[in-house]
Amino acid sequence: MDSLEIHLHHVDVDLGTARILHDLNLSIAGREHFAVLGDNGAGKTTLLRLLVGELWPSQRSSGQRIYRFFGEDSSSPIGVRPHVRLVTPSMADWYQRHDLRVPIWEVICAGLRNTPFLYHEASEAEREKARTLGLEMGLGLVLDRPMRSVSTGQAKRALLARALIAEPLLLAVDELTQGLDRQGQLRLLEALDRIAAAGRTRLLVSGHGLLPVPEEVRGRIYLEHGRQVERPSRVRPGQLDLPDQHTPLSRSDTVMELESCSVVMDGQAAVDTLSWTVRAGECWGVFGHNGSGKSTLLQLITGYRRPWPGGETRWFGRSGLTRMRQIRSRIGVLAPWIGERIEPSTACRDVLLSGLCDGLGVHRGLSAAQIRQVEEMARAWGMEEWLERPLGSLSYGQARQVMLARAVAHAPELLVLDEPFSGLDASWQVRMVELLQHWTAKGRTLVLATHSPEHMDGLLTHGLVLQQGQCVAAAQWPALPHHPAFASLFEAPGQLRDGS
Repeated sequence: MDSLEIHLHHVDVDLGTARILHDLNLSIAGREHFAVLGDNGAGKTTLLRLLVGELWPSQRSSGQRIYRFFGEDSSSPIGVRPHVRLVTPSMADWYQRHDLRVPIWEVICAGLRNTPFLYHEASEAEREKARTLGLEMGLGLVLDRPMRSVSTGQAKRALLARALIAEPLLLAVDELTQGLDRQGQLRLLEALDRIAAAGRTRLLVSGHGLLPVPEEVRGRIYLEHGRQVERPSRVRPGQLDLPDQHTPLSRSDTVMELESCSVVMDGQAAVDTLSWTVRAGECWGVFGHNGSGKSTLLQLITGYRRPWPGGETRWFGRSGLTRMRQIRSRIGVLAPWIGERIEPSTACRDVLLSGLCDGLGVHRGLSAAQIRQVEEMARAWGMEEWLERPLGSLSYGQARQVMLARAVAHAPELLVLDEPFSGLDASWQVRMVELLQHWTAKGRTLVLATHSPEHMDGLLTHGLVLQQGQCVAAAQWPALPHHPAFASLFEAPGQLRDGS
């Protein structure tokens, strides 16, 4: 890794007319690996994209970015691009958005030439290398399945394997452990430690200071509002106000009911003959390893997937044929599979307004009062400056905040959240917990899937554990943590080193 150095001298970065990074002076050299830390919107993703050559320094300032490659200096990243790799959460969204039936092993193999999929017939040696790396990343059971049919955590590990197969001189990973269960985190950290110790690849990882990082990553780069700082300050934003309930809560005691429901994807049962009832005012946590069926279950209870014949879903006491538009007007959803259906060029104002009419970034027929309500909510949540910006121009954490606001803008009776704490900094995680506690205190119903049980005490009333699409434990929350199936999810040898 000594053969590649990157030096920034008074560098600014602009996205459109907005200045994202300011006056950076930074050297990535020597034998050190770095964690880039900061709150949502600090500029972490932009800095990684700048370092790997995806973005150029601002032409409105005189800063310089110098790549020193085998002793030769250049201001252009072209010569080093084949030797660097970047992994971001948006890459998995790209595969989902384009709905490609590309198997996992091929995605990994395509990393040799840094293409999204293979443009040539893979050699036997290339196939073997991709499969071996997939096995090392715990993907043995899904190597022949398409990217669109695996869990968020499995897709993350596949993209990391795709980056590692090229043995890059620099590997940058944005939101390092986002979407991974506890075992997935440990497996990833151990793999990156081995790579770092080998001395060929320099690691750059980003997060919020709470993330676990490989032991070998000892350097720290702190960002705050796009500027490099010695240590970021902790400013706790205000509480998130919830919209008022404009329609009466359901008179039915049962909010959602599944009866013998299965969902089969690419020949595999993602949900397997599952029966489950959620009653009004209950707060359920759904737990399980990556690939256990959590996201598919949430898609099922929100009507984005239908059960196979023989299974039945019922909402708010209704049975038989159901008009999903009416049902979804009473449900709010925060999930990666909602965000990936919205075009990145959609203005945040339209994203928020679409939550009032179950649109994916598109809305129509809204009154002036409804539009004013959403604008007031954006102002109260500190999002007013983002309203005209494209969703894709925000950081991962900021985009999650917008999608959360979209999910609750219409004051739904049932709120369904897939990994609600993923991508949020410490202050926003606190705000999220307070918002959910406020939500349940109003008698509304909540279902969330998470790998973060530390936020659940005082919030959940019930919990469900999935294994291979089947329910292996369901109980009231005080009893669930003592169940062996739950305990096995979070047992981990040793302690994770955090990023502080």
